[in-house]
Amino acid sequence: MTRLPHRSLVIIALALCAVASAAVAAPRARAQSYTDVPKSHWARDAIEAVTQRGPSGHKVLDDYGELFEPEKAITRELLARSLVLASGNYGENVKTVAMKDVAPDDRYYSVIQVALRHGYMNLDKHGAFRPQDPVPASQAEVAIIRWLKERYASSNWTLLTSLKPSRWQPNDGWKTDAPAYLPYIVASRQLQLRYNHPSDADGYEVTPNQAIDRAEVAYMFWRAYAVSGEWMLYGLADYKSIAFPPLSERQKQITRFALKFVGYPYIWAGEYPTKNSPYGPQKAGGFDCSGLLFYIMKMHFEYPITVNERGAHDMAERAKPRITRKQLQSGDLIFFGPKGPKSSVESIYHAGLYLGNGWFIHSTGSTDGVTLSSLDSSSYYKTYFAWGRRVLKPSELPAAAAQTAPEPAAD
Repeated sequence: MTRLPHRSLVIIALALCAVASAAVAAPRARAQSYTDVPKSHWARDAIEAVTQRGPSGHKVLDDYGELFEPEKAITRELLARSLVLASGNYGENVKTVAMKDVAPDDRYYSVIQVALRHGYMNLDKHGAFRPQDPVPASQAEVAIIRWLKERYASSNWTLLTSLKPSRWQPNDGWKTDAPAYLPYIVASRQLQLRYNHPSDADGYEVTPNQAIDRAEVAYMFWRAYAVSGEWMLYGLADYKSIAFPPLSERQKQITRFALKFVGYPYIWAGEYPTKNSPYGPQKAGGFDCSGLLFYIMKMHFEYPITVNERGAHDMAERAKPRITRKQLQSGDLIFFGPKGPKSSVESIYHAGLYLGNGWFIHSTGSTDGVTLSSLDSSSYYKTYFAWGRRVLKPSELPAAAAQTAPEPAAD
């Protein structure tokens, strides 16, 4: 595909996306000093704090003596060990299960058995644990959310079952075919477990199926330990049941495709799921707020969004007519500004893709990537919603909605 010269336009528009930092302020803990973790390392505080957790001589993620190996992909056996140490279940005697690839005399055999018993991790369909395999980012989030669920068992974790793609039907009889990890990623991002790297360090970001390194896992544990009371988990209940109004076949296609990208990281100028965007190389696969919409609605579904509308406020300017909150239909582009519906076009700073009943999908720095949010349960998004833009044709909407639907703006 011909490379289109709009990357400079993207850079100009970037400041219009919300990139709230999820940084955590905490005093530096006295801990193991690692020779490969300088004071300037982005995860230094997290590494120092987390490696103090656990019983004497067996600390979380303290696996390599004087080294921490921050950029090394964490293996399944070492993640299992860290989860068991973090849970306080180290040394527990459990009923063992057969593993094809981990013998009873293996040094990690016991902690793997405990991790399996508590459901933090699983065997594959062949009965193997694959102890030395690297852990994909999505599976690290799944494991840590399962540990947190056990830690705060009385909180409302309904979303982990109600949004399970094998059973979730946002329309009667219709499943989304979303990745199996979707509910865990939604929970993880609601709790802000992932670190959003600044734009000049976006190369550290990984997509859900890429291996995650030890520094990133240390940060997730650090954030998880910061969930110091069940009040911090209260917002998870907002996701316990998500249903959409009746969708047309086109709206289902868009929704199904969009949900595949839940968990992809927030990337400054990102508009593609891999580094090799046809519009110019990215530091990593992922999306900024308008880039997600650009990829889904322009690049994939080929709606008339031009390369000059790559930024959120440029997309918002073409909303003619502007769609109000009550008029929103699945597939509409939605925009946010500092004065809500009274915001100027120039002040629009964030964008999302509306799915229905208040729910939308978006990429935001505050959760380091693509997740689901609500215009109804979030006072923030409810307050700063500005307007929507219709790109679907009336014929692509449900019959009842098509009767009163405004035509999208002409090219």
